[in-house]
Formats: sequence, C-alpha cells, structure tokens
Amino acid sequence: MNNIIIPFPNIENFKFFMENDIDGFIIGIEGYSENFNNYVKEKELNKICKILNEKNKKIYISLNKIYFNNEIKNLESLIYKISKLEVNAIVFSDMAVLNIVKEKNLNINLIWHCKLVTNSKTINFLQKRGINGFFCSSEITLDEYIKIVKNTTASCFIKLFGFNKMATSSRKLITNYFKYAKIKKDPKRKYYFKEKSSDEFYIVVEDDNTNFFTGKILNGILEYKKLINENINTTIILDDYMIEEAAFYNVIEAFLALKRCPTDEEFANKLKQVIDSNCYNNTYNGFLNKKTIYKVKNDE
Repeated sequence: MNNIIIPFPNIENFKFFMENDIDGFIIGIEGYSENFNNYVKEKELNKICKILNEKNKKIYISLNKIYFNNEIKNLESLIYKISKLEVNAIVFSDMAVLNIVKEKNLNINLIWHCKLVTNSKTINFLQKRGINGFFCSSEITLDEYIKIVKNTTASCFIKLFGFNKMATSSRKLITNYFKYAKIKKDPKRKYYFKEKSSDEFYIVVEDDNTNFFTGKILNGILEYKKLINENINTTIILDDYMIEEAAFYNVIEAFLALKRCPTDEEFANKLKQVIDSNCYNNTYNGFLNKKTIYKVKNDE
C-alpha cells in the first residue's frame, strides 16, 4: 500500500484539492517552516487540522528550518501545541526538535527530513532513539530506496515530483554577496548559479536560510509505477514549491490516475508526457536511475 501526500495549498483553494483522492497534506507553519508556496499561521492550525481530520486526511506538520538559539523558546511552545492536536507526525530537519520532544516527554510521532537518510542502518539506529519515519535522500536510486524499505520497520517517504533541494546554509549568502560586491540587490528577482563542470543552473532561494535547488523538476511517475507493481509500502511526496498551482493540480491527477491503473505501460508514458508538458518540459528523473560513483558501502 502507498499514500500520496502534498504540501498544504492556498487556504482559499484547499477544499478544491480535498475533492480528489490525495491521502494527506504537509503543512508549513509561518515562521517555522521554509520552502512552501503557502504557509499556515499558527493560530489557524487547530481549525485546519479539524477540517482535515473530518475528511480522514493524514496531517504532517513541517518544522523543516534550521533554528537559531533565540528561536528555541517559541519552537518549544509550538511543538507542545502540536502534540495536543490530532496529527500524524511532525516533519523536522533540526535535531533540536527531537531533543525538545524527548526532554518534554511529548507524545508525537517524528519524521526526519534530511539528505543524510541514505541507508537502513542509519534509519534503524535513529528509530531506536525516538524517530518514527524518514524522508529519504533525493540522491539515491529507486532500487536503493526499495532495499532500504525492505530492511526497516520505520515509515519511509520518497519524493517523486518537484524541485530537489541540493544544499542549505544558515548564512545569508545572496545578501552577503551583494554587500561584498557593493551591488544593489533586487528582492523581486530570482537568482541562479552555474556549475563550472557541467554548466547546469541551480536556483538559489534566500529566506531565513539560503537553499539551493536543481534547475530542473523531478518527474518520477514511471518510478512510481514500479513502486506500485512491486507492492512497496511507502509514502509518495509531490512537492509544489515554485510550481504554478494549476500545473501542480494536473500533476496530482496524473499520479492518481496511475495509482488506479498501474500496469498499463503506454498509459504511464502518456501520463509522464502530461507532467512534462505542465512543467515546460524542464524535467528529469534525478538520481532515481543514476547510481553514484562515490558509494562507499551497500545501502542495506
């Protein structure tokens, strides 16, 4: 069995998204989350969770920032409030979240979202220390992911659509660059950098942290077909960050259509073309079928 989850959309339109068969939502909280098109205010969270629970939708609260020391007190307060709500889990990146939950002895499931989740031994080690689920790295192959799922009892998540985050820095890298270069920064412009060795362009986004994203959009619908047909128990993430809402809705419908009819090869290829066309054909399948040459040991 597998589930499909997406980021919580614009609050004015989210009922439109709830009419389809999406299994759940990842909610970004204003001031505590990053890399969401839409954020929910802390005071709105209780009301939204009640609506989603009435529709039997899974709820994941994303606290995926790297936090500074002066933010910890407010973070503790928010985590305590979340623990009193009927949600499936908190998705986090900063280990401060795990420490708060353990120190306060809070009853809440935790899912670690980190690029370091590349093998089942790491997962099994951290599962014993209170983490219930894992967003696996976007830099492993689908076959490696399947091996990981088969060698752990923890819940595993894999992203199959969206821009992939490549790196994060807690420094204001764009601001610092323009300050050093004595050039006026335009807050409305998008910024990119080009890799010398490959001429690939990457998107640079500076909020509280600075994040680097691939210039192409991951389209893993054919890999999703394999997960279904091999009966892999997992959760699929479709990410709308920096994607137009109408295009993203078509992507969702394509994945749901494949979920209902996963054995038709021709149909799957047509759905891939639908997604590609909604993304201006600026797509790729990342590392899902590309083995790394820097692998040290088996990924069991």
